[in-house]
Amino acid sequence: MKYVLRVFDTNGSVQTLRIDSDSSTTATALARSRGLRVVSVRADGGRQRHRANRLGIHGARFNVELFARELAALLDAGVGVVDALRTLGGNERRETSAQVYRDLLRQLEEGQSLSAALEHASHVFPPVLVACVKASEQTGGLADSLTRYSRNSATLHELRARVVSAAIYPTVLLLVGAAVVLFLLGFVVPRFASLLEHSGRQLPLLSRLLMAWGGMVHAHGSELTLGLAVLAAATGFALRRSLVRNWIADRLLALPGIGQHFRVFRQSQFYRTTAMLVDGGIPAVKAFDLARGLVGRADQAALAGALQQVRNGAKVSDAFQEAGLASAIAYRLLTVAEKTGGLGPVLDRIAAFQEAQVSRTIDLISRLIEPAMMIFIGVVIGGIVVLMYMPIFEIASSIQ
Repeated sequence: MKYVLRVFDTNGSVQTLRIDSDSSTTATALARSRGLRVVSVRADGGRQRHRANRLGIHGARFNVELFARELAALLDAGVGVVDALRTLGGNERRETSAQVYRDLLRQLEEGQSLSAALEHASHVFPPVLVACVKASEQTGGLADSLTRYSRNSATLHELRARVVSAAIYPTVLLLVGAAVVLFLLGFVVPRFASLLEHSGRQLPLLSRLLMAWGGMVHAHGSELTLGLAVLAAATGFALRRSLVRNWIADRLLALPGIGQHFRVFRQSQFYRTTAMLVDGGIPAVKAFDLARGLVGRADQAALAGALQQVRNGAKVSDAFQEAGLASAIAYRLLTVAEKTGGLGPVLDRIAAFQEAQVSRTIDLISRLIEPAMMIFIGVVIGGIVVLMYMPIFEIASSIQ
């Protein structure tokens, strides 16, 4: 597999290398063995991008996490902000991403600060990153702030990937089971019905219902296929809209049992991001307000009330506990932070505790839901087969 590496050569210039290797670690080691300093490494997606371009598909969205990590590496190496952006933009193959760099450079050349330039491109860069950069411009340490943001973003993506991967296997299993059921109803059941309709015997009620369903699926197979395709396309289009995703998230939060675990998952992202903002020098109340979009709508309303209490002089721990945003452990940790003044590390600890709880829940649900799905699909398919063969068994017993 090919990996794309951005490196500093012995003259201090930035270069882009492509190395064939079995892993990113090996590719990094090979580059360092040549005396190069590695800035970033990623899998080469050139073939996929070329294929997507041939199909008329736009490239992936701008990778904000990679932008922050690479810009931090260049700044840490002593490269100026403008030169670093020129370097990153010059090595960018996708036109949409290159345009983002050109817009940032134009804003900087007009005398704007980096935070103002990022804020001008609010459709690309999230408010959390803008706040980190703005705070670092006042306190210094832009590279550290960008590094902190990229690490936080990578941690959140890893946690989300675990949640998504835990749902992939049950989803695939459900789709395969649905395809088998449709095949039985549309292809196998009608043939059994044609054999049994002239037997002159009264079929059991469930068998007759099954034959009727099979006849309907067989007669309207093309319409059903078209309808399922349209439904899949509409679902994919709807999931691209933030309003639909927020509505689904609210429904998940309202589910008994699962909703509470999903709420903990979103709160862990909230605490992790707030910890990063506080460590970056942003006041706690503003940091909580910037990260409010990571929790559900109900928690957002509760958070607004809690922050108003904090502004009026209440303690963060008491306000969050009253709003239902802090568990017993989180409340104890927040009280410790109020005594020691180390809010950032405490928020990180709360997020780590909640992430561990989410991981345990994912493992438990994965172990339970997979056999449950297999049993359910087996019962459905087995029931169809039994109902198909039941009339044949009755005919055979009567002949004997």
